[in-house]
Amino acid sequence: MINISKIKYDIAVLLPQGERLSLTNVANGLSWSEQPGELAVSLQFRILNQKLGDGWLHKKLPLGARTLLRADWGEGWQEINQGIIFDWEYENDSVGSLNVKSYDILIYLLRSKDDRYYPNGTKARVIVEDIAKAWNIPIGQNDLPDTALSKQVFRGDTLGAMLDKVLEQVKKRGGQKYVVRASGGKINILRQGQNKTVYRFEADIVRRMTDKQDIEDLVTRVKIIGKENKAGRAPVVATLDGKTEFGILQDVIYREQYDTAAAAKAAAQEVIKERGNPRKRRTIVSPDLPFLRRGDKIFASVGTIEGHFVIVGIQHDADTRTMTMEVEAI
Repeated sequence: MINISKIKYDIAVLLPQGERLSLTNVANGLSWSEQPGELAVSLQFRILNQKLGDGWLHKKLPLGARTLLRADWGEGWQEINQGIIFDWEYENDSVGSLNVKSYDILIYLLRSKDDRYYPNGTKARVIVEDIAKAWNIPIGQNDLPDTALSKQVFRGDTLGAMLDKVLEQVKKRGGQKYVVRASGGKINILRQGQNKTVYRFEADIVRRMTDKQDIEDLVTRVKIIGKENKAGRAPVVATLDGKTEFGILQDVIYREQYDTAAAAKAAAQEVIKERGNPRKRRTIVSPDLPFLRRGDKIFASVGTIEGHFVIVGIQHDADTRTMTMEVEAI
């Protein structure tokens, strides 16, 4: 049993000379988050700019310096996040505050664009490992199956967008959902919901929850489009209908992007499976478990929701010892 009141946090900066400078006693506003569509973890905190040792703090926190967040929930100090300072801002207010923001190593994939080509039959895991290697990011755990993809051409895409596209194709070809995370300075590609310990969140510990439903992103019909003729006309190869009682909300799949007609049909079926039902957005605010991350599975029974869910977005707040999770049903 974890005693929330006894959870401890430690934030430090790793200086170029190898020195570890703890900021725990001077930092506040410490929070970190993994949000949908944002590959890297972002971390922010605020400190009073003061003299510490042989100089001012702002001179000890240069852009590019490494941050290290640890937490102890009764099992000793565990690393939560390694980051790189990308932004700091000094405010000449009554105390002189320095606001610091860092990202984990995946920020380099999110902020970098490239031109890359992979021939037909290249395996998804090989593409991911090749991209990581090109940016000198070590591979940790890679759960991707040996799924061969059709020809992949990326023109000026961010590397993060390339990874998203590869994982999306694996999913459409009958694979599982995967999440990309950094840990210990390495990139990990993990199957969603594979954490060994599944924590329960019930009404007595949940501080707030919301349950919103909509059809803003609904797809009720998917057309499979064939190869265009000399006149530029492309035939409709097949049409798959979903919940058309909501009206016609259509997406398209292009046959030439897949090796076989069966693969194209499977992709269309995946679109209906993934986007063919009303969207449900659930958020849960609870006491903080600093080790929980995007892609982890939980159980929740509170308000209008009950069952197993996967975390698709999460923000931790060390000052209030709370976390806010956005979850999707499994």
